[in-house]
Amino acid sequence: MLKEKDQVNLFKLVFAHNWEDPESDHAALQIKSNDAVLAITSGGCNVLGFLLYEPEVIYSIDINPSQSYMLELKIAAIKILEFDDFIAFAGLKKHENRLLLYNKIKPLLSKEALDFWDQQPKILSHGFIMNGKYEGFIKLAGKFINILQGKKRVLGLFNEKTKAEQEIYFDTVWNTKRFHYLFKILFNKRILAKRGLVADYFHFDDGSKSFAENFYNRSKKAFRNIPIKGNYFLSLYLLGKYSNENEVPTYLKREHYATIKSRVDRINIITADAQSWIDTMPNDSINCFSLSNICELMSEKDTNRLFTAVHRTARKDAKIIFRNLMIPREVPDTLKYQIVKNEILSKFIYDNDRSFVYGKVAAYELEK
Repeated sequence: MLKEKDQVNLFKLVFAHNWEDPESDHAALQIKSNDAVLAITSGGCNVLGFLLYEPEVIYSIDINPSQSYMLELKIAAIKILEFDDFIAFAGLKKHENRLLLYNKIKPLLSKEALDFWDQQPKILSHGFIMNGKYEGFIKLAGKFINILQGKKRVLGLFNEKTKAEQEIYFDTVWNTKRFHYLFKILFNKRILAKRGLVADYFHFDDGSKSFAENFYNRSKKAFRNIPIKGNYFLSLYLLGKYSNENEVPTYLKREHYATIKSRVDRINIITADAQSWIDTMPNDSINCFSLSNICELMSEKDTNRLFTAVHRTARKDAKIIFRNLMIPREVPDTLKYQIVKNEILSKFIYDNDRSFVYGKVAAYELEK
């Protein structure tokens, strides 16, 4: 299997948004005041949201420098801009010239980030929300869904419903032959490879015959079983935008902006592969590990190395959350009595995870 650095395009902005549900991370990690947190950067949304729990430091790490530049841009904008200008710069509300706002925050960017963003006028002028490579795929998928399902059926999905009404709507209105056909067209490894994920990334060890079948089953859970109200992931997938100003990540909410602004200096942005960086950290130095699905980008040997380093650097009673997209990964057998899966919590998290793309979302606790 290819190594992590070979599988990630290191100069493309793959994610402008986090596609990991922060509510799942919060349930698993229970970040407390003065905790040290390690998190995979991705779009930086969840890292910014973690600041509400008063951690002492967040080590935000990503092997892709473009993801680091994305978070750096968000932090610089938060420092300089008032809330209304920030959400306009992000793309949540109209603005006549976002490049003028960019000029205000440029002095706070590193040379590397400045060089990167100076070459991205299209993203900056449109607002960074939904403008990474993966988000481009999401918007394309959303257009197909609206064509195949019809706008009336799509908008009807977001009407407020009871749990029973939502199930009936999916079974009788939403679950059409066209909806099944969508997955065969868009959700296959050849198309996804063009959108930033290489074809070798997908394996079907979970028993699915294809990625289309697997992703259909996951989407069914989100459309039928998890409340649609408040699920901004569904809004982004189907509408290409947030449905309203209240159903957004926490860093985009007015009531949290001042708190996040006052704490952004607690974020330490690191561009490196996770296992090599953790190897440099002292023993007993980290309380919470939000690892996304990076183990799928590693060999089993490197996965073992990662968890060995996690165990060494974890403080007493540390918490971990990690995910699988397609490739099964688990804590190595040699550490299964030290890094213990919380089965009840993991089932709860997976059953309620609003971002339905992951086949596994699991919580672990360190025992030393």
